[in-house]
Amino acid sequence: MNISNYFNFKNLNSKLIVILSTLGLLPFFLGLIDLLLNKNNLFFLINLPKYYGSIILTFLGSVYWGVALNYNHKNLVSEKIKTYIICWSIIPSLWSVLILIFNHNITIIILALCFIIVQFVDEFIIKHFKFPIWYLFLRRSLTIVVVLILIFSYYLVEEI
Repeated sequence: MNISNYFNFKNLNSKLIVILSTLGLLPFFLGLIDLLLNKNNLFFLINLPKYYGSIILTFLGSVYWGVALNYNHKNLVSEKIKTYIICWSIIPSLWSVLILIFNHNITIIILALCFIIVQFVDEFIIKHFKFPIWYLFLRRSLTIVVVLILIFSYYLVEEI
């Protein structure tokens, strides 16, 4: 399957989701640029990739809360999977709280690992729900970029 098949959108909302998701990388890049250029005198009062990443991680879990509430083909998914989905939907937010509670640089790497775990869960869950094929491709691409930015941010913060 070639890449153009991933982006065979059926409606304008699909295109909007891809555009907004891609634009959602901007705060990660702005935080990284701040760390690169202003190591000792940061423009942002926080490590923007870490804090914004925690918000996005929470959002990725909440997607499944919405799926559990609004899935049109509920009879095609077992009750056990639905229960797992509901429980799973809050786990990334709990991880985010723990990441933000601790003021240690290693939490940036832990956040990156959380994004990888969420991606693996997405890979599994998408088999049970009728997500569009482009969604998984989008999630993979964004996760790779976010994880690389977080790892790079960790090494920049270690130097400070």
